[in-house]
Amino acid sequence: MNHTPLEDQVHDALHRRVDPLQHAPFSVTDVRRRARRIQRRRAAAAGVAVAAVLAIAVPFGLTATGPAQRTEVPPATQPPAPSIASGAVLVDPTSAETLAQTPVPLLDVDAPSLITPDGTTALPGPFSVLTPYLDGWVGVAMDEGAGILRFLGADGAVEDGGSPTGGLVGSPDGTRVAWSEYTGSAWQVVLADRSAGAEWLYTAFPPGPEAHRVEPVGFLSADEVVVRTFDDSLESKTYVIGSGGAAVEVTGLLQAESASAATGLVAGPTRITADASCSGAVNGAGTPVWETCEHSIGDFSPGGTYVVGTDPEADANGSPTITVLDGSTGDEVVTFEVALPRRTVGGFWSQMAWEGDEALVVRLFRGEEYDLMRLGLDGTVRRIDIDSAGASGLTVAEPW
Repeated sequence: MNHTPLEDQVHDALHRRVDPLQHAPFSVTDVRRRARRIQRRRAAAAGVAVAAVLAIAVPFGLTATGPAQRTEVPPATQPPAPSIASGAVLVDPTSAETLAQTPVPLLDVDAPSLITPDGTTALPGPFSVLTPYLDGWVGVAMDEGAGILRFLGADGAVEDGGSPTGGLVGSPDGTRVAWSEYTGSAWQVVLADRSAGAEWLYTAFPPGPEAHRVEPVGFLSADEVVVRTFDDSLESKTYVIGSGGAAVEVTGLLQAESASAATGLVAGPTRITADASCSGAVNGAGTPVWETCEHSIGDFSPGGTYVVGTDPEADANGSPTITVLDGSTGDEVVTFEVALPRRTVGGFWSQMAWEGDEALVVRLFRGEEYDLMRLGLDGTVRRIDIDSAGASGLTVAEPW
């Protein structure tokens, strides 16, 4: 019997990644942070091949706000660190307390609109990502499954854009935004000042087809952005682009999934073996910092203190657990477990966002129902009770 080589397994795993901008959120984006499946074949004792499916869910998160500023105030006056729950926290939407408004900006793609704690703004069409720019917004519009860069005015009307894009990310201090766009012959990455206080910085990649996508991942520092690229086989490389405009390759990951400007770490899958898939973090030079084979890695918290971990064998119904890990070591901090009725499928979808370093806003799927939940690291569980919270077409308007 022929066995599938490990190299083919890795190739197939990356090849099956679902691109977020070619699907609509939640049925769709698969979520920009997407479900990836790996079929592994092994011979059992009787010589029968057993197929195992591995899904790496990629959660969304809000852009980091950067490390706390240096202060001369005596330590005694600093607010106490938030308490952290011990053990597993059960998440049951039916018994949770409710919140009357969302703590993070959201996008409704069914009735296109931006939902914030301050109110709702109608949009000219569905967006998978939206963030403030000048007196309006810049975002990724969904056009027949493709991601298109759009600039909106203060009234939400389209003012410019139209290029295919691989996504956009925000800087840690909230002053800059970076996106990729296809010019018709090559991909380029653009760093722009949100207030137009500086000229755009362009970094061009070698000419190639649109399928050789370039996708921003996050900021590694105040003026360095991490991007990932794909070739014909959908194998990925990771680069850091600095203020000088040069793209420097970062090794150590099969694919970059998130970055922290507060700690200078990049996270993502590191290796796939016959028995497990492992993820971890490397620094900007590609030096391994930590690794875990128990979790797939998502977004860092704004301060870099924590990072999201999900079940590496999660399927299309979502991950049964979300584990918050220490961002600097990969150690487990607190785990949230979804409470499901008997014979009901479901889990945490990969649509997630950090609310500071203290809570996660997540999508929960149960059977045919959706719930939007706020999970505090102190163990508090609250259901966000807004009109569209139960709709399947709700997504986080990151980065903000």
